[in-house]
Amino acid sequence: MKKAKRILTKQLLITLCTAVCAAVFAAGCTGEQNTIDEPEITVYYLTGEYAAQLIRDGAEVFFGTIDLVEDTDGEIMVDIREKEFVEDANHPQGFYIADRNLESTYYLSPEARATFFTGDSSSAKAMGYYEFVDAVWQELLEFGADDPGAPEHYRLYDIYIMGDEIQLLIARYFS
Repeated sequence: MKKAKRILTKQLLITLCTAVCAAVFAAGCTGEQNTIDEPEITVYYLTGEYAAQLIRDGAEVFFGTIDLVEDTDGEIMVDIREKEFVEDANHPQGFYIADRNLESTYYLSPEARATFFTGDSSSAKAMGYYEFVDAVWQELLEFGADDPGAPEHYRLYDIYIMGDEIQLLIARYFS
């Protein structure tokens, strides 16, 4: 009788453990998350907290103009031509942008974030990967690659690179 009672107790314990585990698992599948919510992706967030986090994590930061290129596998690559600010009291704006004569190419991460100036706007818009790629190519179609009337501001960026992929592009506006 004691042996039957022990087996019954073990079966009850196993059943109880299974029920508790199933309840915990089911509660985790409700769509409710107990993790920290990602902040709203805004220009303010990307240019502040997110950019600072990338730098803390070891990102390299370049300043320059960009062109997007699609490789044979359909992946987007970014050609970067590095620039630098040069202070010049004789220049009407007090500075000019000089070419550093350095070029590099990196893949654009599918998780990349960016800011972009659309049309004649002087206010940037936060964008994800696909929206950014579409916006850059739309500007290229509108102005052409070498159109002297094209606003250069749409191609000047602070570019944050982690490993071998671009994670963030911050559009810089100069009038």
